[in-house]
Amino acid sequence: MKKKSLALALALTACVTSFAFATPQTQWNQGETQIDLGTWNVKAKGGGESSSSKWNMNGGVTYGLNNQWAVQYGYYGLKTKNDWTTGNSQEINAVYSFNKNFAFYGGWNRIKNSTNVASEYNVTNNVLQVGVVAKTPIGNNFDVYAKGALGTKKTSLWEAGVGYAVSKDLDVNVGYRHLNTEVNSDNNITYKGFIANVSYRFGGGSTAKK
Repeated sequence: MKKKSLALALALTACVTSFAFATPQTQWNQGETQIDLGTWNVKAKGGGESSSSKWNMNGGVTYGLNNQWAVQYGYYGLKTKNDWTTGNSQEINAVYSFNKNFAFYGGWNRIKNSTNVASEYNVTNNVLQVGVVAKTPIGNNFDVYAKGALGTKKTSLWEAGVGYAVSKDLDVNVGYRHLNTEVNSDNNITYKGFIANVSYRFGGGSTAKK
């Protein structure tokens, strides 16, 4: 009985230690693809007005060019209750893996601001951005993460939360996301709310750094 218990414990330990960190990614294999699907409970504030929140779909895909560089696309809905805002954010980034705790990225973020607050708020910002992803394990397949970026058009983005590795290829995360960008020379608009995602990885080799 003791031998069986010991064998089971060792097997579980092997499974746990084989899991990569949960989303967002800081490491990947060459040729590996990750698909993200989630939801963001967005509310907006701008021009002295604010909206009630509404759940939006978000998603993305990341492809490992090699074990250090990846390309990434992300989509985030920016709709709020009663169509106070109806826009979206779409970004394309190059991502560099520094180590298992940090990754850096840079790219283009197209933020479509569409709102019934005022016609001057209906602008689309093409933002050049740079950012960082940081995370660290806290045990039992959990990790905490934070990501932030700065860009043109007075744009800033940050997100922080907790991830859980269900398996080496499947994980989930929950957090809070905040996006702020310019609509005119005098005003910015802010989108913020709780976010949750499911991520699945496939393909690639087995040479990524752990």
